Amino acid sequence: MNKPKESKIEVERRDWVEHHERFKDLEEQYKRQRVESTDPGERRKLAEEFAAERTAQRKADIALGKRSPSTGVAVRQTMWLHWLEIAVENEIVARRCFQELIENQSSDPLRCEFRASLVAVTASAHTVEAVFGEIKYLFPPQPRSNNRHSELRQAFRIAFGIADPDDAKLADRLAWLLAYRGSAVHPYTELVPTERHPAGINSGMEHSLFNAVTSGHAVDTAMTVIQFAAAPPNPCNHWIARWGSERVTSALGTVGDLQQLRASEPLGRQLPLQT
Repeated sequence: MNKPKESKIEVERRDWVEHHERFKDLEEQYKRQRVESTDPGERRKLAEEFAAERTAQRKADIALGKRSPSTGVAVRQTMWLHWLEIAVENEIVARRCFQELIENQSSDPLRCEFRASLVAVTASAHTVEAVFGEIKYLFPPQPRSNNRHSELRQAFRIAFGIADPDDAKLADRLAWLLAYRGSAVHPYTELVPTERHPAGINSGMEHSLFNAVTSGHAVDTAMTVIQFAAAPPNPCNHWIARWGSERVTSALGTVGDLQQLRASEPLGRQLPLQT
């Protein structure tokens, strides 16, 4: 691990995120004080002070180019949820091709399964990366590592308060997922012997790496990270806990629908996680 050091754009983003989180803290404090106060004069003073803070916040956002000077609606995409949907959709395609492959061992379903699995695995990794992208400025910068999976593991362990044995299990899954993502997007091509496909046929090594079974393992890893984000065992601070309630809990309905979709398309064969 190297000493934490953030780039100029990372520092700017952290400053902006922290500024907004402190305003949210102020807003929560204002709401509590209004509930606790029964004096009309005090409540009016609280409202005036908070209105002034809100105006200052908006002016600062406009100056930074984060908000339009005119009244308008600002939106923010939940990218990890989009990537998760893409991962599950392609996992289902891979599963259906896998079943077809068992019934009819031809090249067509094998090719289809391979391509869908490539997307399912990489989209699962992008889901995990997108979760990290949303929380990285909510807690102090962490030491850099030459291994991306180690950085992600460290971040999730600290942010969500994940302890052993769950931390060790997640570390293994992240290492596996990032290695497979690397094989997909940074491939090294060479002549190698055929390998056994989970459907029971010999095929190219790439088909033994990317198939319905490994797609399932990849999506399982992404789902595990989301479960920790939704219900962190011991969040490192209030900002992380609030992010989970605001950004993850509200998406659990969609996540649940995706899990039901996966359950409705069971895989005929299961293999242990390969490392």
